[in-house]
Amino acid sequence: MSQATKVLVFLLLVVGILAYNVPQATVKVNSPQGFEVSIPDEPGISLFAFHGKVNEEMDDLSDQTWAADIVSSRNGRWTYRNRHHRLQPGDVLYYWTTARYHGIDYHNYNQRYVVGAGGDSQRIDVHGSNGGHLPIVASGHNTINIHVH
Repeated sequence: MSQATKVLVFLLLVVGILAYNVPQATVKVNSPQGFEVSIPDEPGISLFAFHGKVNEEMDDLSDQTWAADIVSSRNGRWTYRNRHHRLQPGDVLYYWTTARYHGIDYHNYNQRYVVGAGGDSQRIDVHGSNGGHLPIVASGHNTINIHVH
Protein backbone atom coordinates (compact mmCIF):
# COMPACT_ATOMS: atom_id res chain seq x y z
CA MET A 1 0.00 0.00 0.00
CA SER A 2 1.44 3.35 -1.02
CA GLN A 3 1.94 6.20 1.44
CA ALA A 4 -0.75 8.27 -0.32
CA THR A 5 -3.25 5.40 -0.01
CA LYS A 6 -2.47 5.01 3.69
CA VAL A 7 -3.05 8.74 4.26
CA LEU A 8 -6.32 8.61 2.34
CA VAL A 9 -7.55 5.60 4.35
CA PHE A 10 -6.53 7.34 7.58
CA LEU A 11 -8.42 10.52 6.62
CA LEU A 12 -11.53 8.55 5.69
CA LEU A 13 -11.43 6.79 9.05
CA VAL A 14 -11.04 10.07 10.93
CA VAL A 15 -13.91 11.68 9.01
CA GLY A 16 -16.09 8.61 9.67
CA ILE A 17 -15.32 8.72 13.39
CA LEU A 18 -15.96 12.45 13.63
CA ALA A 19 -19.19 12.37 11.59
CA TYR A 20 -22.17 13.80 13.40
CA ASN A 21 -25.46 11.92 13.67
CA VAL A 22 -28.60 14.04 13.70
CA PRO A 23 -30.63 13.19 16.82
CA GLN A 24 -33.80 11.19 16.18
CA ALA A 25 -36.72 13.62 15.98
CA THR A 26 -39.66 13.52 18.36
CA VAL A 27 -43.11 14.00 16.80
CA LYS A 28 -45.90 15.41 18.96
CA VAL A 29 -49.49 15.53 17.69
CA ASN A 30 -51.44 18.44 19.17
CA SER A 31 -55.18 18.54 19.77
CA PRO A 32 -57.40 19.63 18.18
CA GLN A 33 -54.94 20.37 15.38
CA GLY A 34 -51.27 20.90 14.65
CA PHE A 35 -48.11 18.98 15.31
CA GLU A 36 -44.49 19.51 16.33
CA VAL A 37 -41.25 17.86 15.22
CA SER A 38 -38.18 18.51 17.35
CA ILE A 39 -34.68 17.45 18.32
CA PRO A 40 -32.87 18.17 21.57
CA ASP A 41 -30.54 21.16 21.69
CA GLU A 42 -26.85 20.51 22.10
CA PRO A 43 -23.71 22.64 21.79
CA GLY A 44 -22.70 23.13 18.16
CA ILE A 45 -26.19 23.12 16.58
CA SER A 46 -27.00 26.43 14.90
CA LEU A 47 -29.98 25.43 12.70
CA PHE A 48 -32.66 22.75 12.50
CA ALA A 49 -34.62 22.11 9.30
CA PHE A 50 -37.80 20.08 8.81
CA HIS A 51 -39.21 18.86 5.47
CA GLY A 52 -42.41 16.83 5.50
CA LYS A 53 -45.47 15.49 3.74
CA VAL A 54 -48.54 13.51 4.90
CA ASN A 55 -49.70 10.18 3.48
CA GLU A 56 -47.44 10.36 0.45
CA GLU A 57 -43.76 9.49 0.33
CA MET A 58 -41.41 12.17 -0.93
CA ASP A 59 -39.92 11.41 -4.34
CA ASP A 60 -36.94 13.72 -3.99
CA LEU A 61 -35.53 16.38 -1.67
CA SER A 62 -37.73 19.13 -3.14
CA ASP A 63 -40.98 17.13 -2.90
CA GLN A 64 -42.59 18.26 0.35
CA THR A 65 -45.63 20.05 1.71
CA TRP A 66 -43.71 21.78 4.50
CA ALA A 67 -40.11 23.01 4.58
CA ALA A 68 -38.84 25.24 7.35
CA ASP A 69 -35.54 26.33 8.86
CA ILE A 70 -35.59 26.86 12.62
CA VAL A 71 -32.84 29.28 13.63
CA SER A 72 -33.05 29.12 17.42
CA SER A 73 -33.83 26.58 20.09
CA ARG A 74 -36.43 27.11 22.78
CA ASN A 75 -36.71 25.30 26.10
CA GLY A 76 -33.85 22.97 25.18
CA ARG A 77 -35.29 21.83 21.82
CA TRP A 78 -35.17 22.81 18.17
CA THR A 79 -38.83 22.63 17.17
CA TYR A 80 -40.81 22.91 13.95
CA ARG A 81 -44.40 23.84 14.82
CA ASN A 82 -47.35 23.44 12.49
CA ARG A 83 -50.43 24.95 14.09
CA HIS A 84 -52.85 24.41 11.21
CA HIS A 85 -52.77 20.85 9.85
CA ARG A 86 -55.02 18.30 11.56
CA LEU A 87 -53.39 14.86 11.63
CA GLN A 88 -55.82 11.95 11.84
CA PRO A 89 -55.20 8.51 13.37
CA GLY A 90 -53.55 6.37 10.71
CA ASP A 91 -51.98 9.32 8.87
CA VAL A 92 -48.32 8.83 8.02
CA LEU A 93 -45.99 11.80 8.34
CA TYR A 94 -43.04 11.30 5.99
CA TYR A 95 -40.18 13.65 6.79
CA TRP A 96 -36.47 14.35 6.88
CA THR A 97 -34.51 16.65 9.15
CA THR A 98 -31.27 18.57 9.01
CA ALA A 99 -29.07 19.84 11.82
CA ARG A 100 -26.33 22.36 11.15
CA TYR A 101 -23.58 21.23 13.49
CA HIS A 102 -20.43 23.37 13.72
CA GLY A 103 -21.32 24.93 10.36
CA ILE A 104 -21.87 21.66 8.45
CA ASP A 105 -25.31 20.33 7.51
CA TYR A 106 -26.11 16.74 8.51
CA HIS A 107 -29.32 15.00 7.44
CA ASN A 108 -31.63 12.28 8.69
CA TYR A 109 -33.52 11.13 5.57
CA ASN A 110 -36.48 8.77 5.03
CA GLN A 111 -38.20 9.18 8.38
CA ARG A 112 -41.85 8.35 9.02
CA TYR A 113 -44.28 8.65 11.89
CA VAL A 114 -47.66 6.89 12.01
CA VAL A 115 -50.27 8.85 13.96
CA GLY A 116 -51.94 6.74 16.62
CA ALA A 117 -49.33 3.97 16.56
CA GLY A 118 -48.56 4.36 20.26
CA GLY A 119 -47.33 7.47 21.96
CA ASP A 120 -50.25 9.66 20.86
CA SER A 121 -52.24 9.07 24.01
CA GLN A 122 -52.62 11.20 27.09
CA ARG A 123 -53.44 9.90 30.55
CA ILE A 124 -55.55 11.91 32.93
CA ASP A 125 -55.90 10.79 36.52
CA VAL A 126 -59.25 11.74 37.98
CA HIS A 127 -59.75 11.75 41.75
CA GLY A 128 -63.35 11.62 42.93
CA SER A 129 -64.79 13.44 45.92
CA ASN A 130 -65.01 10.14 47.84
CA GLY A 131 -61.33 9.41 47.33
CA GLY A 132 -61.90 7.20 44.30
CA HIS A 133 -59.37 7.11 41.50
CA LEU A 134 -60.19 6.72 37.80
CA PRO A 135 -57.56 6.91 35.06
CA ILE A 136 -58.75 8.09 31.65
CA VAL A 137 -56.62 7.36 28.58
CA ALA A 138 -57.40 9.44 25.50
CA SER A 139 -55.81 8.31 22.24
CA GLY A 140 -55.65 10.26 18.99
CA HIS A 141 -57.42 13.60 18.65
CA ASN A 142 -59.97 13.88 21.41
CA THR A 143 -61.92 16.77 22.78
CA ILE A 144 -62.59 16.29 26.47
CA ASN A 145 -65.23 18.47 28.09
CA ILE A 146 -65.05 18.61 31.86
CA HIS A 147 -68.06 19.82 33.80
CA VAL A 148 -67.61 20.51 37.49
CA HIS A 149 -70.73 20.56 39.61
